[in-house]
Amino acid sequence: MNRNAIFLLSCVFACSGCVTASKYRNQQTLTAAQQRRADSLDKDLASATKDLAAAQAALAAAKDAAKKDADTEAGLIAQLKASADQLASLHAEMASVQKSNQDLQQSLDAKKGELSKKISELIKEKDDLSQKLDAASTGLAAAMARAVTAEASLAAREMDLAMARDEKAALAKAKADEVAAVKQNSEALAASLKSEIAAGEVTITQLKGKLTVNMVDRVLFDSGQAEVRTDGQKVLEKVGNILGGVADKDIRIEGHTDNVPIIGGLKRRYKTNWELSMARATAVARYLQDVAKVDPKRLAAAGYGEYRPLAPNDTPEQRAQNRRIEIVLVPRD
Repeated sequence: MNRNAIFLLSCVFACSGCVTASKYRNQQTLTAAQQRRADSLDKDLASATKDLAAAQAALAAAKDAAKKDADTEAGLIAQLKASADQLASLHAEMASVQKSNQDLQQSLDAKKGELSKKISELIKEKDDLSQKLDAASTGLAAAMARAVTAEASLAAREMDLAMARDEKAALAKAKADEVAAVKQNSEALAASLKSEIAAGEVTITQLKGKLTVNMVDRVLFDSGQAEVRTDGQKVLEKVGNILGGVADKDIRIEGHTDNVPIIGGLKRRYKTNWELSMARATAVARYLQDVAKVDPKRLAAAGYGEYRPLAPNDTPEQRAQNRRIEIVLVPRD
Protein backbone atom coordinates (compact mmCIF):
# COMPACT_ATOMS: atom_id res chain seq x y z
CA MET A 1 0.00 0.00 0.00
CA ASN A 2 1.43 3.42 -0.98
CA ARG A 3 1.43 6.74 0.68
CA ASN A 4 -1.53 8.15 -1.31
CA ALA A 5 -3.75 5.32 -0.28
CA ILE A 6 -2.90 5.84 3.33
CA PHE A 7 -3.50 9.60 3.10
CA LEU A 8 -6.91 9.04 1.50
CA LEU A 9 -7.80 6.58 4.20
CA SER A 10 -6.95 9.21 6.82
CA CYS A 11 -9.17 11.77 5.22
CA VAL A 12 -12.01 9.35 5.16
CA PHE A 13 -11.65 8.78 8.85
CA ALA A 14 -11.51 12.55 9.49
CA CYS A 15 -14.58 13.30 7.54
CA SER A 16 -16.61 10.62 9.15
CA GLY A 17 -17.17 12.66 12.25
CA CYS A 18 -15.57 14.76 14.83
CA VAL A 19 -13.14 13.09 16.98
CA THR A 20 -11.37 14.02 20.11
CA ALA A 21 -7.90 15.41 20.18
CA SER A 22 -6.55 12.35 21.86
CA LYS A 23 -8.16 10.17 19.42
CA TYR A 24 -6.79 12.37 16.73
CA ARG A 25 -3.33 12.13 18.11
CA ASN A 26 -3.74 8.48 18.51
CA GLN A 27 -5.01 8.44 15.05
CA GLN A 28 -2.00 10.40 13.83
CA THR A 29 0.36 8.14 15.74
CA LEU A 30 -1.33 5.19 14.25
CA THR A 31 -1.29 6.84 10.91
CA ALA A 32 2.38 7.63 11.28
CA ALA A 33 3.00 4.09 12.30
CA GLN A 34 0.99 2.88 9.43
CA GLN A 35 2.89 5.32 7.21
CA ARG A 36 6.12 3.90 8.42
CA ARG A 37 4.76 0.46 7.96
CA ALA A 38 3.63 1.50 4.48
CA ASP A 39 7.05 2.91 3.77
CA SER A 40 8.66 -0.28 5.00
CA LEU A 41 6.23 -2.30 2.97
CA ASP A 42 6.91 -0.06 0.03
CA LYS A 43 10.60 -0.70 0.42
CA ASP A 44 9.91 -4.35 0.80
CA LEU A 45 7.73 -4.20 -2.28
CA ALA A 46 10.38 -2.37 -4.23
CA SER A 47 12.94 -4.88 -3.08
CA ALA A 48 10.54 -7.72 -3.85
CA THR A 49 9.83 -6.18 -7.23
CA LYS A 50 13.50 -5.89 -7.81
CA ASP A 51 14.01 -9.42 -6.63
CA LEU A 52 11.12 -10.53 -8.86
CA ALA A 53 12.66 -8.76 -11.83
CA ALA A 54 15.96 -10.36 -11.01
CA ALA A 55 14.22 -13.69 -10.55
CA GLN A 56 12.38 -13.22 -13.84
CA ALA A 57 15.66 -12.27 -15.49
CA ALA A 58 17.33 -15.25 -13.86
CA LEU A 59 14.41 -17.41 -14.93
CA ALA A 60 14.66 -16.10 -18.45
CA ALA A 61 18.41 -16.64 -18.29
CA ALA A 62 17.79 -20.06 -16.80
CA LYS A 63 15.32 -20.83 -19.54
CA ASP A 64 17.83 -19.60 -22.09
CA ALA A 65 20.54 -21.60 -20.34
CA ALA A 66 18.18 -24.57 -20.10
CA LYS A 67 17.44 -24.20 -23.78
CA LYS A 68 21.12 -23.91 -24.46
CA ASP A 69 21.73 -26.81 -22.12
CA ALA A 70 19.06 -28.76 -23.96
CA ASP A 71 20.71 -27.90 -27.23
CA THR A 72 24.05 -28.68 -25.70
CA GLU A 73 22.63 -31.90 -24.30
CA ALA A 74 21.25 -32.80 -27.71
CA GLY A 75 24.64 -31.97 -29.22
CA LEU A 76 26.34 -33.94 -26.51
CA ILE A 77 23.93 -36.82 -27.07
CA ALA A 78 24.64 -36.62 -30.78
CA GLN A 79 28.36 -36.43 -30.03
CA LEU A 80 27.96 -39.27 -27.56
CA LYS A 81 26.15 -41.34 -30.19
CA ALA A 82 28.80 -40.47 -32.72
CA SER A 83 31.45 -41.29 -30.14
CA ALA A 84 29.64 -44.54 -29.36
CA ASP A 85 29.50 -45.34 -33.07
CA GLN A 86 33.14 -44.39 -33.40
CA LEU A 87 33.93 -46.43 -30.29
CA ALA A 88 32.07 -49.39 -31.78
CA SER A 89 33.96 -48.88 -35.00
CA LEU A 90 37.18 -48.61 -33.00
CA HIS A 91 36.24 -51.76 -31.08
CA ALA A 92 35.64 -53.55 -34.37
CA GLU A 93 38.87 -52.16 -35.78
CA MET A 94 40.66 -53.04 -32.55
CA ALA A 95 39.27 -56.59 -32.74
CA SER A 96 40.51 -56.76 -36.33
CA VAL A 97 43.87 -55.35 -35.29
CA GLN A 98 44.03 -57.77 -32.37
CA LYS A 99 43.21 -60.63 -34.76
CA SER A 100 45.87 -59.33 -37.13
CA ASN A 101 48.27 -58.91 -34.22
CA GLN A 102 47.48 -62.46 -33.11
CA ASP A 103 48.19 -63.71 -36.62
CA LEU A 104 51.32 -61.61 -36.73
CA GLN A 105 52.34 -62.92 -33.29
CA GLN A 106 51.83 -66.49 -34.45
CA SER A 107 53.81 -65.76 -37.60
CA LEU A 108 56.41 -63.97 -35.48
CA ASP A 109 56.61 -66.94 -33.10
CA ALA A 110 57.04 -69.26 -36.06
CA LYS A 111 59.69 -66.96 -37.54
CA LYS A 112 61.29 -66.69 -34.13
CA GLY A 113 61.44 -70.48 -33.88
CA GLU A 114 62.95 -70.73 -37.34
CA LEU A 115 65.34 -67.91 -36.53
CA SER A 116 66.32 -69.58 -33.24
CA LYS A 117 66.93 -72.83 -35.11
CA LYS A 118 68.92 -70.97 -37.76
CA ILE A 119 70.90 -69.16 -35.06
CA SER A 120 71.61 -72.49 -33.35
CA GLU A 121 72.75 -73.95 -36.67
CA LEU A 122 74.89 -70.87 -37.32
CA ILE A 123 76.40 -71.09 -33.82
CA LYS A 124 77.16 -74.78 -34.36
CA GLU A 125 78.60 -73.97 -37.78
CA LYS A 126 80.62 -71.17 -36.19
CA ASP A 127 81.88 -73.57 -33.49
CA ASP A 128 82.76 -76.13 -36.15
CA LEU A 129 84.53 -73.46 -38.17
CA SER A 130 86.31 -72.27 -35.03
CA GLN A 131 87.45 -75.83 -34.30
CA LYS A 132 88.56 -76.24 -37.90
CA LEU A 133 90.29 -72.87 -37.73
CA ASP A 134 92.00 -73.86 -34.48
CA ALA A 135 93.02 -77.16 -36.03
CA ALA A 136 94.16 -75.35 -39.17
CA SER A 137 96.06 -72.83 -37.04
CA THR A 138 97.66 -75.67 -35.10
CA GLY A 139 98.43 -77.48 -38.34
CA LEU A 140 99.79 -74.27 -39.83
CA ALA A 141 101.95 -73.66 -36.77
CA ALA A 142 103.18 -77.26 -36.95
CA ALA A 143 103.73 -76.91 -40.70
CA MET A 144 105.61 -73.66 -40.13
CA ALA A 145 107.68 -75.35 -37.43
CA ARG A 146 108.32 -78.24 -39.79
CA ALA A 147 109.15 -75.76 -42.53
CA VAL A 148 111.62 -73.98 -40.24
CA THR A 149 113.06 -77.34 -39.25
CA ALA A 150 113.12 -78.38 -42.90
CA GLU A 151 114.83 -75.13 -43.85
CA ALA A 152 117.38 -75.63 -41.09
CA SER A 153 117.77 -79.26 -42.15
CA LEU A 154 118.05 -78.17 -45.78
CA ALA A 155 120.64 -75.57 -44.85
CA ALA A 156 122.51 -78.21 -42.84
CA ARG A 157 122.22 -80.66 -45.71
CA GLU A 158 123.39 -78.03 -48.16
CA MET A 159 126.31 -77.35 -45.85
CA ASP A 160 126.92 -81.09 -45.54
CA LEU A 161 126.59 -81.39 -49.30
CA ALA A 162 129.06 -78.57 -49.81
CA MET A 163 131.40 -80.22 -47.33
CA ALA A 164 130.79 -83.57 -49.03
CA ARG A 165 131.52 -81.99 -52.38
CA ASP A 166 134.68 -80.47 -51.01
CA GLU A 167 135.54 -83.77 -49.36
CA LYS A 168 134.72 -85.62 -52.57
CA ALA A 169 136.84 -83.20 -54.53
CA ALA A 170 139.64 -83.66 -51.99
CA LEU A 171 139.18 -87.42 -52.10
CA ALA A 172 139.08 -87.35 -55.86
CA LYS A 173 142.25 -85.29 -55.89
CA ALA A 174 143.80 -87.59 -53.30
CA LYS A 175 142.67 -90.57 -55.33
CA ALA A 176 144.04 -89.05 -58.47
CA ASP A 177 147.27 -88.26 -56.66
CA GLU A 178 147.31 -91.79 -55.26
CA VAL A 179 146.65 -93.32 -58.68
CA ALA A 180 149.35 -91.11 -60.11
CA ALA A 181 151.73 -92.14 -57.32
CA VAL A 182 150.83 -95.81 -57.77
CA LYS A 183 151.30 -95.42 -61.48
CA GLN A 184 154.63 -93.74 -60.90
CA ASN A 185 155.68 -96.49 -58.48
CA SER A 186 154.43 -99.12 -60.89
CA GLU A 187 156.39 -97.57 -63.71
CA ALA A 188 159.50 -97.35 -61.52
CA LEU A 189 159.11 -101.00 -60.48
CA ALA A 190 158.50 -102.04 -64.07
CA ALA A 191 161.65 -100.25 -65.16
CA SER A 192 163.67 -101.73 -62.30
CA LEU A 193 162.31 -105.28 -62.79
CA LYS A 194 162.23 -105.14 -66.54
CA SER A 195 164.19 -108.38 -67.07
CA GLU A 196 162.24 -110.33 -64.43
CA ILE A 197 158.98 -109.11 -65.92
CA ALA A 198 160.18 -110.08 -69.36
CA ALA A 199 161.08 -113.54 -68.05
CA GLY A 200 157.58 -113.94 -66.60
CA GLU A 201 158.94 -114.23 -63.08
CA VAL A 202 157.45 -110.96 -61.89
CA THR A 203 154.16 -109.28 -62.70
CA ILE A 204 153.00 -105.86 -61.57
CA THR A 205 149.29 -105.03 -61.39
CA GLN A 206 147.67 -101.68 -60.74
CA LEU A 207 143.96 -101.87 -59.96
CA LYS A 208 141.87 -99.07 -58.34
CA GLY A 209 144.95 -97.45 -56.85
CA LYS A 210 146.22 -100.75 -55.47
CA LEU A 211 149.73 -101.82 -56.51
CA THR A 212 150.65 -105.51 -56.33
CA VAL A 213 154.03 -107.10 -57.13
CA ASN A 214 153.55 -110.79 -57.81
CA MET A 215 156.71 -112.94 -57.82
CA VAL A 216 156.75 -116.66 -58.52
CA ASP A 217 158.38 -118.65 -55.76
CA ARG A 218 161.36 -119.86 -57.82
CA VAL A 219 162.63 -116.26 -58.05
CA LEU A 220 162.99 -116.03 -54.27
CA PHE A 221 163.09 -119.55 -52.86
CA ASP A 222 164.32 -123.02 -53.63
CA SER A 223 161.70 -125.76 -53.63
CA GLY A 224 160.39 -126.39 -50.13
CA GLN A 225 162.64 -123.70 -48.59
CA ALA A 226 161.87 -120.40 -46.85
CA GLU A 227 165.34 -118.75 -47.11
CA VAL A 228 165.58 -116.03 -49.77
CA ARG A 229 167.96 -116.99 -52.60
CA THR A 230 170.84 -114.70 -53.65
CA ASP A 231 169.13 -113.86 -56.95
CA GLY A 232 165.92 -113.24 -55.07
CA GLN A 233 167.67 -110.87 -52.69
CA LYS A 234 168.61 -108.69 -55.65
CA VAL A 235 165.02 -108.59 -56.77
CA LEU A 236 163.79 -107.73 -53.26
CA GLU A 237 166.41 -105.01 -53.00
CA LYS A 238 165.05 -103.37 -56.15
CA VAL A 239 161.51 -103.64 -54.82
CA GLY A 240 162.52 -102.31 -51.39
CA ASN A 241 164.34 -99.31 -52.84
CA ILE A 242 161.18 -98.21 -54.60
CA LEU A 243 158.49 -99.19 -52.06
CA GLY A 244 160.51 -97.92 -49.12
CA GLY A 245 160.00 -94.38 -50.38
CA VAL A 246 156.20 -94.68 -50.40
CA ALA A 247 155.55 -93.21 -46.95
CA ASP A 248 151.72 -93.15 -47.03
CA LYS A 249 151.22 -96.88 -47.63
CA ASP A 250 151.78 -100.06 -45.65
CA ILE A 251 153.46 -103.05 -47.27
CA ARG A 252 151.77 -106.40 -46.88
CA ILE A 253 153.72 -109.54 -47.87
CA GLU A 254 151.46 -112.48 -48.70
CA GLY A 255 152.72 -116.07 -49.04
CA HIS A 256 150.81 -118.52 -51.29
CA THR A 257 151.36 -122.21 -52.22
CA ASP A 258 149.77 -124.86 -54.44
CA ASN A 259 147.71 -127.68 -52.99
CA VAL A 260 150.42 -130.35 -53.05
CA PRO A 261 150.89 -131.54 -49.45
CA ILE A 262 154.29 -131.31 -47.79
CA ILE A 263 155.93 -134.77 -47.41
CA GLY A 264 159.18 -136.30 -46.29
CA GLY A 265 161.69 -134.63 -44.02
CA LEU A 266 160.40 -131.15 -44.89
CA LYS A 267 157.25 -132.00 -42.97
CA ARG A 268 159.26 -131.84 -39.77
CA ARG A 269 159.86 -128.08 -40.39
CA TYR A 270 156.57 -127.13 -42.04
CA LYS A 271 153.65 -129.26 -41.11
CA THR A 272 151.43 -127.84 -43.89
CA ASN A 273 151.63 -125.43 -46.81
CA TRP A 274 150.19 -122.86 -44.47
CA GLU A 275 153.27 -122.81 -42.27
CA LEU A 276 155.51 -122.75 -45.37
CA SER A 277 153.67 -119.79 -46.91
CA MET A 278 153.86 -117.92 -43.58
CA ALA A 279 157.61 -118.60 -43.22
CA ARG A 280 158.32 -117.32 -46.75
CA ALA A 281 156.25 -114.15 -46.19
CA THR A 282 158.06 -113.52 -42.91
CA ALA A 283 161.47 -114.04 -44.59
CA VAL A 284 160.65 -111.45 -47.27
CA ALA A 285 159.43 -108.97 -44.63
CA ARG A 286 162.60 -109.53 -42.60
CA TYR A 287 164.77 -108.94 -45.65
CA LEU A 288 162.97 -105.69 -46.56
CA GLN A 289 163.48 -104.48 -43.01
CA ASP A 290 167.12 -105.55 -42.61
CA VAL A 291 168.50 -104.91 -46.07
CA ALA A 292 166.14 -102.45 -47.85
CA LYS A 293 165.69 -100.52 -44.56
CA VAL A 294 161.90 -100.38 -44.86
CA ASP A 295 160.28 -99.17 -41.65
CA PRO A 296 159.07 -102.34 -39.89
CA LYS A 297 155.95 -100.46 -38.69
CA ARG A 298 154.85 -100.48 -42.32
CA LEU A 299 155.45 -104.19 -42.83
CA ALA A 300 152.99 -107.07 -42.38
CA ALA A 301 153.38 -110.74 -43.24
CA ALA A 302 150.52 -113.15 -43.96
CA GLY A 303 150.46 -116.79 -44.99
CA TYR A 304 147.46 -117.98 -47.02
CA GLY A 305 148.80 -121.40 -47.99
CA GLU A 306 146.79 -123.02 -50.76
CA TYR A 307 143.53 -121.23 -50.00
CA ARG A 308 143.76 -118.26 -52.41
CA PRO A 309 144.83 -119.84 -55.69
CA LEU A 310 145.09 -117.95 -58.99
CA ALA A 311 144.55 -121.13 -61.02
CA PRO A 312 142.80 -124.52 -60.45
CA ASN A 313 146.00 -126.51 -59.56
CA ASP A 314 145.22 -129.01 -62.34
CA THR A 315 148.54 -128.75 -64.22
CA PRO A 316 152.16 -128.08 -63.27
CA GLU A 317 151.94 -124.69 -64.96
CA GLN A 318 148.82 -123.74 -62.95
CA ARG A 319 150.37 -124.95 -59.72
CA ALA A 320 153.50 -122.86 -60.52
CA GLN A 321 151.25 -119.77 -60.78
CA ASN A 322 149.79 -120.47 -57.37
CA ARG A 323 153.22 -120.76 -55.69
CA ARG A 324 153.98 -117.05 -55.30
CA ILE A 325 154.83 -114.09 -53.08
CA GLU A 326 152.67 -111.00 -53.43
CA ILE A 327 153.84 -107.63 -52.14
CA VAL A 328 150.85 -105.31 -51.87
CA LEU A 329 150.74 -101.59 -51.09
CA VAL A 330 147.71 -101.01 -48.84
CA PRO A 331 146.31 -97.84 -47.12
CA ARG A 332 147.76 -97.21 -43.69
CA ASP A 333 145.49 -97.87 -40.69
